[in-house]
Amino acid sequence: MDTVILPVRHPLLRRHIQSFLFFKEHTRQSFAYTTFPNTNVCLAIYRNNQVIYNVNGSTNHCKVSKGNGKVNSRLYGFHRLPFSVSIDGTIDQICILFKPGGLRSFTHEGFSDLWQSNEVLEDLFPGKVIRLIDLLFSSDAPVTRANLLEQFLLSRLLSGKSNSLLQTSLRLIEQNTDPLTVNHLATSLNVNESTLYRLFLDHIGQSPKAFCQTIRFRHALSALAQRPEGKLTELAYKHDYYDQAHYIKDLKQFTGFTPKQLKCRFFVEQSELIWIPSR
Repeated sequence: MDTVILPVRHPLLRRHIQSFLFFKEHTRQSFAYTTFPNTNVCLAIYRNNQVIYNVNGSTNHCKVSKGNGKVNSRLYGFHRLPFSVSIDGTIDQICILFKPGGLRSFTHEGFSDLWQSNEVLEDLFPGKVIRLIDLLFSSDAPVTRANLLEQFLLSRLLSGKSNSLLQTSLRLIEQNTDPLTVNHLATSLNVNESTLYRLFLDHIGQSPKAFCQTIRFRHALSALAQRPEGKLTELAYKHDYYDQAHYIKDLKQFTGFTPKQLKCRFFVEQSELIWIPSR
């Protein structure tokens, strides 16, 4: 499967969007891959594909197969389990990866409604996407598609300042060098925990505790990918785990593999996407 990741160029959009991701499979062979929990939200747009997404306490699987020519769009994110995808046949998929809180800069729609929809793009921008879809899928060039997305998203960016409390919260979480509890975060921001909880659910889409756990996991996973020969004990303490056993347990919960197993399986795409592809 062809995979292209392009950074966002416009400085206004870079505040809210991480990158654009393009998947394309020309053959009719089956393909599968697994990715891991992250803090971004992915808006995926498909053409001529049927998408069946099954997520519950023990399953987090998306099956993509041949469709009837209709455009589908779905929202993925805030996984607590490995995200496995199986593709049966050809696929043409365009993804917008929003930074934490980034989607809220384009819509006031609630996350709970968007997760269940197969027409998220239309839900977000009602009556505005028909021409965009025609233009996007009239070109196979990722750069052209990225430019079209940037032009459209700039036109849909909501006016007004970003939420200062949210931005301060995210900055504290990213900069912390010691274990950061929700109570500690709320105290640092001079707000109560219930206010912080509502803030994160509304703007991020998940609780502050879950978000902090995912941040720690992603830092640990990136460190493992960059230094697979590193000692697990050092990696554990560096990323705020109690000990090596705690580190191994957390990685296995989020990826389905131990660190040793991950070293032999994962693949890093363009220094950004960590996944396990398989035919």
